[in-house]
Amino acid sequence: MNKHFIALLTIVLAVGLAWQGTTVLAETEDDEVGFFDFFKKDKEDDEEDKKGEHHDEGSEKKGGLKKHEGWIKMQAEELGIETEGKDLKTLAKEVKEAKLNKVAEEYGIETEGKDLKELGKEVYHAKVKEKAEELGIETEGKDPKELAKEVYDAKLKQKADELGVESEGKDLDELREAVMRAQLDQEAKVHGVETEGKETHEIVQEIHEAKIYNSATQLGIDTKDKSANELLDEIFTEHADQAKELKIFPFEDNKMDYFWGHHQDD
Repeated sequence: MNKHFIALLTIVLAVGLAWQGTTVLAETEDDEVGFFDFFKKDKEDDEEDKKGEHHDEGSEKKGGLKKHEGWIKMQAEELGIETEGKDLKTLAKEVKEAKLNKVAEEYGIETEGKDLKELGKEVYHAKVKEKAEELGIETEGKDPKELAKEVYDAKLKQKADELGVESEGKDLDELREAVMRAQLDQEAKVHGVETEGKETHEIVQEIHEAKIYNSATQLGIDTKDKSANELLDEIFTEHADQAKELKIFPFEDNKMDYFWGHHQDD
């Protein structure tokens, strides 16, 4: 499976097939935990454009960060960040920093004098250690990367068991792909998405859109002639409280507390 789509699934499946946040454990130690990196996603979109992967209207590559505006502004408001007079890139950066600092403080990590990358690594390692303890994995004296791999392996096998995926005879890459596909097929079935003959990223996109339209319908939003991204933005800007109360996408309970793509080569 292409690394780009593994990374996509890491983000998408971990948040109930939304592109609005990250899982409990980030994909790598260099990712700031607890906030989806819009700048990185923007760069990936631009690279896809150069390869001709975003030429159709269905891809909805319009305006980079602009398509995440509703979510960014909602997060800024919740974090008490002033939005007036700021461009979206500046606001997204402030939200990212505030969320990372908030998570760091929850783990008792000193934030003063640290850049985002350094702080992100410390938060990531704290989360790995916490997850290791939950799984009964010994943490003392272990290198952070070694511990992260142990946690990843254990969570992957645990999820395989939950989904009824046979792990015997599969190496970790094969098991990861099998588990991802099983999770994806399960989600597709729930949302009435046909998977036969479709590429992984197509299925992910269709599930994502199905969940958005379903939420919009439940919230009484007129969906006629509106794209999925337009509806998602409307949910964030005008119906966030109601969606949270109903616990519907993109505010549904997230039980996907493991990460898919940690052990990836650069």
